[in-house]
Amino acid sequence: MSNPSIADIDIKLLRVFCTIVECGGFSQAQSELNLSRSTISTHMANLETRLGFKLCSRGRAGFALTARGGAVYEASRSMLSSIDAYHGQIGQLKERIVGEVSIGVVDNLITNTECRLRDAIRDALAAFRDLRIVLRIGPPDQIEEQLVRGKVQMAISPEFPARKNVSQRPLFIEKQQLICGKGHPLFSTQDGAMTPELIAEQNFVRRGFVSVLTPYSTFFNRPALAVSHQMEGLAHFILSGNCVGFLPEIYANYWVDRQEMRVIRADQFCFDVPICLSRHEGPQHTMAASHVYDTILKVHGAKV
Repeated sequence: MSNPSIADIDIKLLRVFCTIVECGGFSQAQSELNLSRSTISTHMANLETRLGFKLCSRGRAGFALTARGGAVYEASRSMLSSIDAYHGQIGQLKERIVGEVSIGVVDNLITNTECRLRDAIRDALAAFRDLRIVLRIGPPDQIEEQLVRGKVQMAISPEFPARKNVSQRPLFIEKQQLICGKGHPLFSTQDGAMTPELIAEQNFVRRGFVSVLTPYSTFFNRPALAVSHQMEGLAHFILSGNCVGFLPEIYANYWVDRQEMRVIRADQFCFDVPICLSRHEGPQHTMAASHVYDTILKVHGAKV
């Protein structure tokens, strides 16, 4: 790509490259791109040939960007975002809602019946056939970072500390309960014996991200025994019987109903987490992003 002009093929290859980086490797990107691994490898080889240098290493050690590859990714993501914004603006001139809208969503919200994202997706897509919605699922800290860096246009996640020019609109409440698994000493302990002093001495699993909403220091006197960045990881540790931990009530009910988990004194050791819809505020919102944002608020009963 020695010529400074960028052809359509370059944009296509750069989109493939960005997807590979964001998925964390060739194999992980297959379903996202709907391409075979060999086709993805061919696209990457063509891109590296056109650029004249290596973008990444891939092999037994895993996928890793080179220094130049990291710089190309940042530049490409900026350029592609500008292209998407351009298409959105052209669509606005035609008074049609077109383009792609990326939403960051915290993992395992699908188990919460208060989450009406499926209804919002159905309604938003039914209204405009040229709209494309992309969901990026991950732990809260990752979703927040993607929103701040502009990789997603809005986010559905637990409330986080205020950030400049970022709004947060409450959608619903997720109740967190303290849980132990079958095999843990507290599993067969009477409720009356579950004193704050007893709980304070228990080994526990914590989330791998900092959250002012989770009161670990309020309930426990010792450091965490285990850490997980995903909800499923917390459940694995709790089910092992080695530690207690906080899980959303509806998520934990699957195992509670099967008597594989037990709720520990829901009247004492629980707290509520507001789940919010967040976005940067300003005049830069495309009609597509505004339409999806308003639809999410509407289906959750919030004022648009």
